[in-house]
Amino acid sequence: MAKSAKLKKKKEAAAPAGKSAKAVAKRKEKSPPKGKEKLAGRLRGRIATKAQPAKAKPAKAKPAKAKSLKERKYVKFFREVRVELSKVTWPSREELIQSTIVVVIAVAIAGTFIAIWDAIFSKVISLFTG
Repeated sequence: MAKSAKLKKKKEAAAPAGKSAKAVAKRKEKSPPKGKEKLAGRLRGRIATKAQPAKAKPAKAKPAKAKSLKERKYVKFFREVRVELSKVTWPSREELIQSTIVVVIAVAIAGTFIAIWDAIFSKVISLFTG
């Protein structure tokens, strides 16, 4: 077989089902840059933004009384708690009722099981102790 025929077969095998090698090549040409070219473009944008001189920040007026470190920690903690609680998916009323019923039934079954075994062991121990 000639080299060109082998090369043609490889291109056809590499092309997705139902598409010619030419269609795949065209799509690759139109696609956005990948890899190093894309990264280089992003880096150029970052370098350009970092190279700009920093603007002088106006002096802020100091508060009359600064909060203590402990107060700031508590405030930060409760802010974070509020944020985390907003992320929680709360159950609906029906889901809550169903879950409560399941828990009550499971506790009743476990309590009965433990009570039965407690009675059995109490009888066995009373036989040995007299």
